[in-house]
Amino acid sequence: MVGLFVRAGLSALKAVKPLKKIVGSKTVEQVKAAAAKAKLDTAKFNLKETFKKSDEVLNKLKTTAKKQKKILEE
Repeated sequence: MVGLFVRAGLSALKAVKPLKKIVGSKTVEQVKAAAAKAKLDTAKFNLKETFKKSDEVLNKLKTTAKKQKKILEE
């Protein structure tokens, strides 16, 4: 049991501290903020693509409905 706690303590000591500078002299907070922004941008892009595809499908449905309406009227 003691070995587990010691190992857990050692890994905690090796963790990156919040204000420590890492990769390209950015702080951990800056890296996390950039990652969150990238995730948000990805979600926005995916949402736009979903709406584009939905619009295409709805336009096809609209034209099909018009064609069927013309056929029924004749």
